[in-house]
Amino acid sequence: MPPTITANASAKIPATQVLLVLFGFPIISTLLSLLLLKKEAFTAAGFDFILFFWILVTVWYLVQILLISRILKKASLNWEFVNYSLNNKQTLFFIAGYLVVGFGIVAFIEISLANMQVDPVRLASISSLIPKTTTARIVFVIMGLTAGISEEIVYRGFAIRALESHRVNKWLAIALAAIPFIFQHGLKSIDQFWWFLVWGLVFGIILLLTKRLYITIIIHWMIILSALFGIFQAIG
Repeated sequence: MPPTITANASAKIPATQVLLVLFGFPIISTLLSLLLLKKEAFTAAGFDFILFFWILVTVWYLVQILLISRILKKASLNWEFVNYSLNNKQTLFFIAGYLVVGFGIVAFIEISLANMQVDPVRLASISSLIPKTTTARIVFVIMGLTAGISEEIVYRGFAIRALESHRVNKWLAIALAAIPFIFQHGLKSIDQFWWFLVWGLVFGIILLLTKRLYITIIIHWMIILSALFGIFQAIG
């Protein structure tokens, strides 16, 4: 995500575009999550629903990044507007670092499971959103890559700065940006409302203090990758 256009500190994102992002993106995400209610139908048809769902979500995350990129370009802004200052080369190393860690964790889990006894009953009882197979873990790592980048760009970098450009107080902007971040997570945000709200606020404060979006992305990645270890709940 290299800066390609000179940043304009006085530029303002049109209010209609800000509202479309803060309302439209979470609505689409929630609609996608409704597929979770129909997963039995996919399973009955022979599909691996979780893999299908994660691939679909990954594509949606990529679309969000593309849409934010176009909004910034139209406003003659670059990625520095959202506090992302890494250039092309740095971004490649940044992503490569995540993949090394992510697939390193997968390798550790695979080796560990090969030397442990997995209890089928416990395996069936853990959350379906915890990757239970090698393929699922690989897809999960890729999905986590796009999730961390996309959500931090949209709900921290873009949302907070765009609201501030309309003279919204920075603390209020952080709080307002945290609300759509909750519903970005679809159905599960209903059960984990406070979890996503607190993290939305924490990420916003970290960005405010550091002015470095890559820091919140790294923390976000760490939280996502920690879910991989949930598979150890199935060890007998």
